[in-house]
Amino acid sequence: MNKLKKYLFICLLIACLVPALQKKFPFITSAGLKGWYKTAEIPTFSWAAWFSGEFQPNFEKGLESNIGLHAAFVRVNNQINYSFFNFATAKNVFVGKEGYLFEEGYINAYLGVYRADSNAVKLKIAKAEFVHRELEKRGKHLLILLAPGKASFYPEYIPFKYYPQKKKTSHYDLYSKYLKSSELNYIDYNGYFMKLKGKTPYPLYPKQGTHWSIYGATLAMDSLLKYIKYNFHYKIPQIKIKEIEQPDGWRDSDYDIGAGMNLMFPMKIDKLAYPKIEYKYDTNYYLPSVIAVGDSYYWTFTGLGLNTNAFKEQQFWYYNKIGYGIGEFKVDRSKTANEIVKKDLIIIIQTEAYYHDLGMGFIEAAYEQLKNKQ
Repeated sequence: MNKLKKYLFICLLIACLVPALQKKFPFITSAGLKGWYKTAEIPTFSWAAWFSGEFQPNFEKGLESNIGLHAAFVRVNNQINYSFFNFATAKNVFVGKEGYLFEEGYINAYLGVYRADSNAVKLKIAKAEFVHRELEKRGKHLLILLAPGKASFYPEYIPFKYYPQKKKTSHYDLYSKYLKSSELNYIDYNGYFMKLKGKTPYPLYPKQGTHWSIYGATLAMDSLLKYIKYNFHYKIPQIKIKEIEQPDGWRDSDYDIGAGMNLMFPMKIDKLAYPKIEYKYDTNYYLPSVIAVGDSYYWTFTGLGLNTNAFKEQQFWYYNKIGYGIGEFKVDRSKTANEIVKKDLIIIIQTEAYYHDLGMGFIEAAYEQLKNKQ
């Protein structure tokens, strides 16, 4: 018995010492954590922070984040929660029926948790129509893309706790209704994807991803290029799918929620499709200059080469905050009108989780500034 206690004590001592030794003398290679995780800094000591009670919890968080093998311990904890309790230890992520993963924002948007007001939606559309008319006077165009939402596409897999049968009117319900009678140019990808559901040879949404699949994004981009060509009469290049690859693993964003869960072992992934595309150019083709304002769904288009093959002088105003073009810059909302009149085409692209704030302040800024220019 004494020997057993001695061995247990030695094992416990080693278990306590290994993280400290790993921190000081890294001898085990451990991949970093993905997703929303951010390493907390160990704060600098000060008596003011000590007596205010601010130092102690921040020091604890910093020590915990910087301990040796921290990432490995996190993965062990997350794997236990997922494998034994069907629980996702990731920010705003929930495990749905049959293992489908959802971000909570998409579920709330689909169920109408974000209060949808008809008058507010009509006012937003009216302001967008004004911007549209002012751009058309200058030979420019505005195009709104309602990117889809995973909860609308897979409501049958929403977790039981959300009572999906109690769905209320959503922002999508209102936008899909009022945009039809508006002057605006738009593509309703949410409705389009729901019509395609079960009719495509490959998944439009990955089981462990929050964005449309690379295959789904390719179909969406094909529709976008056709819309621009036939509605705005630009001789813009079109795409052709040369072949479809179906590797055993995943690529790009098709496993983004799964990766962000930081598990020890990857989840079983359904076969996904990855089109190899080429851009076909007409004689005397024209590449429009573009500002795209929106969320992360647009990154999939840029990953497929849209910005470099079909557009020129493209800027992407990510969440209408950070701009990407020639380098990275902060979007100056006070100069919205001055910037958009320089471009051929303005695209607003937003997924269902953010329909409640369509344009993220862009429409309002453009409206007020163009109105003052009259």
